[in-house]
Amino acid sequence: MNSFNDPLLYIKGPPVFHLYPITSIIQMETEMEMEVPMDVPKKVQDESTSIYEIRTSMSKKTLAILEKLTFLAKPFQRRAYRPLVFHVAGGVYLQGEVEKVDDEFVTFLVGSEETITYRVDQVEKIVWRGTEMK
Repeated sequence: MNSFNDPLLYIKGPPVFHLYPITSIIQMETEMEMEVPMDVPKKVQDESTSIYEIRTSMSKKTLAILEKLTFLAKPFQRRAYRPLVFHVAGGVYLQGEVEKVDDEFVTFLVGSEETITYRVDQVEKIVWRGTEMK
């Protein structure tokens, strides 16, 4: 064995082989055999590059409140942002913390063990230490 065959870098671990699936090789061969006429245009399907869905069913204010509620549902924020007061439709004020947020519903932890669930669009504003959260 000469020096050209010796590996340059030794890595402790099992050898790794990259094997292509047989079906993909067969598909590539059949695609190469098929000829596409140049004068026939291909249909191009539009693809969305966004990984997030755009919610058109909610207003901008509701989407902003949903983002705030999702932020406040995280464990550190639940302890850091106390006391929170939630102004809910119908003139109801809830003092507590956000326990869980779904797409349409939010669960508040009020008192020691009492939970109350409201729709996200019913939450009008969130107040922390006397100022509205922006």
